[in-house]
Amino acid sequence: MAAAKKSSSAPVRPIKEKLTKSGLISLIAEKNGLTRKQVTDVLSSLEHVMYGSVHPSGSGEFILPGILKIVLRKVPARKAGTLIRNPATGEMMKAAAKPASVRVKLRALSKLKAAAVR
Repeated sequence: MAAAKKSSSAPVRPIKEKLTKSGLISLIAEKNGLTRKQVTDVLSSLEHVMYGSVHPSGSGEFILPGILKIVLRKVPARKAGTLIRNPATGEMMKAAAKPASVRVKLRALSKLKAAAVR
C-alpha cells in the first residue's frame, strides 16, 4: 500500500520531445515492464471503450479519471429565418436552417489542470 502511494506522489518529469503513437507505446512499455504488444492491446481496448461510450446508443459520457471527461451535447435543429446575434456587429439577423447535430466536448479534469500549471 505504501509503495503505491509513493509512486503516485513521485514528481512528474517533463518530456521535451513530442510523442508519436509508437513513442508513447514504447515509453509506457518501458516504464511498466510490459511488451509493446500488451501496451498496444490496452490502448486499443481503451479506444474501443471510448468509442462505445460516445456511440449513439451508448451512455454519451466517458471519463478517464483525473485526466479528461468526454461528453456528447445534442444541438437541436434550427429553422430558417430564426433570429440570431451577429457576433461581429451585435445586430440581429436571420439565420439559415441547420439540422440537429451532436457535439463532442472534451474537458480537462483537476489532475491534468494542476500538471499544466506547475
